[in-house]
Amino acid sequence: MEKIEERTVFSIPFGELNVFETNVVCHDFPFFFEKPVVTLMLSGSKIIRNEEETFEFRERSVFIPPCNKELSIDIHPVFQTPTKCLVLDIEQEYIDHVFSEVIENWHPDWDKTGIMMNQNAVKKFVSSDESLWRSLTNLYNRRIDESIYGTSDFLLSLSLKELIYELMKTNAKHILLHHTTTDHIQRELQDVVHFIKQNYREPITIKQLASIAGMSDANLFKKFKQSYNCSPVEYIIELRIEHAKQLLIHTPEMGIKNICFESGFNTLEYFYRKFTQMTGKSPKKFTVN
Repeated sequence: MEKIEERTVFSIPFGELNVFETNVVCHDFPFFFEKPVVTLMLSGSKIIRNEEETFEFRERSVFIPPCNKELSIDIHPVFQTPTKCLVLDIEQEYIDHVFSEVIENWHPDWDKTGIMMNQNAVKKFVSSDESLWRSLTNLYNRRIDESIYGTSDFLLSLSLKELIYELMKTNAKHILLHHTTTDHIQRELQDVVHFIKQNYREPITIKQLASIAGMSDANLFKKFKQSYNCSPVEYIIELRIEHAKQLLIHTPEMGIKNICFESGFNTLEYFYRKFTQMTGKSPKKFTVN
């Protein structure tokens, strides 16, 4: 089978640049992305097609494909000049960090809640805005400039931050930010929840959970709170209290002290306090009733 595209990968701080080149004419070549990526046609053009529409992805155009949806492309190189496409994959945590920084310091009126409410409004993003393709091209040129390679992480970070800022001024923010609570993050949190459910009666640390999710401690707290309306610690305590309630109902002869430790609590005092706080009754009164 003839190889359609040649791929060159460039690492950058908080992401990765991929350049895809082809001299081959092709039809209905499939592609698929699980998370948002920012693409730019450096030379040539492609015909992008899905079940709903067909459009031309032209030179100097920025395109963010819809996530988890297979698209197909037609490529027709002109006079053996390679069709060249740049694909930027940015760490989601860094996108969130830059957006939070912008809100805190420069644009407090940018409401992320409003973005989430309109989560289905934008499936893909296509733009020929000059500031966007210039920002992305500048990032690319800085990375491939061998004269500064190895000493340019600071400049590359600035270029990436500038690009994210420019994207946040457009509808692209609906795709880039909504993804923090969609399938990709949700799968990571589901792994955390599964681990908690299997081990809630044992000691569990936040570092353990953050490692399972592949996030920092702080980011885990933020994402978990967004998805489950409680912190990981609160979730663990809820499971332990529910377990204790079932033991108090079905095996009260175990005694409150044994039920406390069997449910994962380390001290009787803390167990009494959390149980009363969450059920409105002390363990002793709950047993009597």
